[in-house]
Amino acid sequence: MHRELADFLDYCRIERRLAPLTCTAYERDVGTCIAFLERDGIVAVSEVKPAHLRRFLAEESVRRPAPSSQARTVAALKCFFRFLLENEQINRDPALVLRTPKKCEALPDVLDRRELSRLLDATERGDVWKRKHDGKRERDRLLLALFAYAGLRRSELLALDWQDVDLERRLLKVRRAKGGRQRILPIHPALEPLFADYLRVRAGDPEPALFVGVHGKRLSQTILTQTFLRYARAAGVTERKRVTPHTLRHVFASELLRAGANLRQIQELLGHKHLDSTQRYTRVTAHELRGAVKRLCFSGRQGSGPRRRISGSDGGLEAPVTSDASRTVRDHNRNTCSLP
Repeated sequence: MHRELADFLDYCRIERRLAPLTCTAYERDVGTCIAFLERDGIVAVSEVKPAHLRRFLAEESVRRPAPSSQARTVAALKCFFRFLLENEQINRDPALVLRTPKKCEALPDVLDRRELSRLLDATERGDVWKRKHDGKRERDRLLLALFAYAGLRRSELLALDWQDVDLERRLLKVRRAKGGRQRILPIHPALEPLFADYLRVRAGDPEPALFVGVHGKRLSQTILTQTFLRYARAAGVTERKRVTPHTLRHVFASELLRAGANLRQIQELLGHKHLDSTQRYTRVTAHELRGAVKRLCFSGRQGSGPRRRISGSDGGLEAPVTSDASRTVRDHNRNTCSLP
């Protein structure tokens, strides 16, 4: 079954153009399932039954109880066995009857503007790092700002080269986006001086990568995450919130929505294939909902009670006094719902 797994991974990388992290996760999940099946004496994919996969998922749910992990495992198995069926290596798909666990759609943590300002200002502090390196401050300032004002994923930011930056037209080309897609992003005007400062530091450096480590090679994902968390802890934004580099992608989407961008525009800027993915990144608070209702304009006379003028930004609309209406509702509820 390991040969089938290798063919499946080539299919995911070349034909489906899945992200490297997705391919790695699929390899881990399907490989773990194959090891489980081999312990049960199953050595051929044609011998796999739905009962075998259900036992494997039951064992995995104990080891990894998170619904998101279980859902990804089911997705990997469904994709793997569908690939085998399409290539006529099996006659029946044993994963077809598997049900995907429902994930909890919790709202992600988002930094407000003061927290974001503290995070970006943390690069100016001298007590964050013990050892000093030339150009590190300019690099980290631009790195954090690109997360917040371009909404890049970690893999997209690390894959940037100098040739992808066009400061004359204020454009940034993301060549290695998720799913093999590419997109062009406008560069925020506030990022221009940060690019200029970092460019002066890197003048004469033959390395094509935009962000490099202290040894002059392309910055790794591990160093990027450690650098971000160091500044986040120094800024004090991790005390009550779970903050990662991906958090600034949520901040970017939320600020775009607050600035008046529609979901279709945000989808293009974030590089989402489906609009459903974009809606997860937009956070609407109860205060914003209340403000949206207050901005509604009613015409004509509503109700029969006395009128009062609403002050504020509603144009001086007249509205019925709510005290009589509330009293009427209370009397009605008392007459209809009282126990004998």
